[in-house]
Amino acid sequence: MKSNYIKKLQTGDQLVNEQFAIKNVRYGRTQAGKDYIDLSLSDRTGEIDGKIWETNIQNCAEIQTGDVVELSGKVEEFRDKQQINIGFLQKAVNFDLSDLLPKSDKDQNALWQTVQANVDQIENKYLKKLLLKFFGTEDFTEKFKVSPGAERIHHAYLGGLMEHTAEMLDLANTLLNNYPELDRDLLICGVLLHDCGKTQELAVNHAIYRTTEGSLIGHISLGSFMVAKAIDSIKDFPVELRAKVINMILGHHEKLEFGSPIKPMTREAFALAHIDNLSAKVNTANKVVKDLENTEQEFSDKNYALDTKLYLN
Repeated sequence: MKSNYIKKLQTGDQLVNEQFAIKNVRYGRTQAGKDYIDLSLSDRTGEIDGKIWETNIQNCAEIQTGDVVELSGKVEEFRDKQQINIGFLQKAVNFDLSDLLPKSDKDQNALWQTVQANVDQIENKYLKKLLLKFFGTEDFTEKFKVSPGAERIHHAYLGGLMEHTAEMLDLANTLLNNYPELDRDLLICGVLLHDCGKTQELAVNHAIYRTTEGSLIGHISLGSFMVAKAIDSIKDFPVELRAKVINMILGHHEKLEFGSPIKPMTREAFALAHIDNLSAKVNTANKVVKDLENTEQEFSDKNYALDTKLYLN
């Protein structure tokens, strides 16, 4: 059982055989020619950087992304950011996975029922067949239920993708009540599939991390490949409908500078992009406030995902 979680660490704390998961490992060399290792460490409460200087490398086991380690060191501050100066590190043999991985605190069965109910209500036979290529298969649904919504920013925990999707379904159905001229089936299909690529972009073992494929291609393109492949296996799927669905996948970040290779070009795609952004931004803001709720700060530091600092009272 861990005794020191990242969220509670204070500058000056001495850690002895404390367990963390490795999210990233980077080897470097100073201008003076001395080797060092930079680590990204995580537990269920957050992340912190770790540094192994050359003089301590011999006291540390070889490690890789996804390993769980026990380390001893001191919490220091470097450029206004905490990091652990590590003096000793070894791979952990016994550990509790619940200490290391954050997870959604929402009712998982209720979230899944929301997803299923929206799939069941689709009337367009082609979109229904498309959705069942995903949500009617055990392989995809098992990944979907546990996948994080992101590596770090929003819904970045086990079950985060399903939570994010269920939130968006609720928002979409509210929007449809006010804009009945929108194609309900198309919008709901887009919500359900817009982040399907995250099941390939992100991986989970003892930490949440980005796969090689995820780094090289990204979830938007991966999702468009997955959806296009599924559509092409459905006989007589309408060509125009195919283009509309794929535009929703490719355009759901709305702007090219936010990672979408093309802008949303239908009413439904435009609605999807803003529903996605609303869910992501509110979740991010909630996390900022919760992380600082027991501090005496009046405002958070600037959050770059939100492009502002938040008032905490």
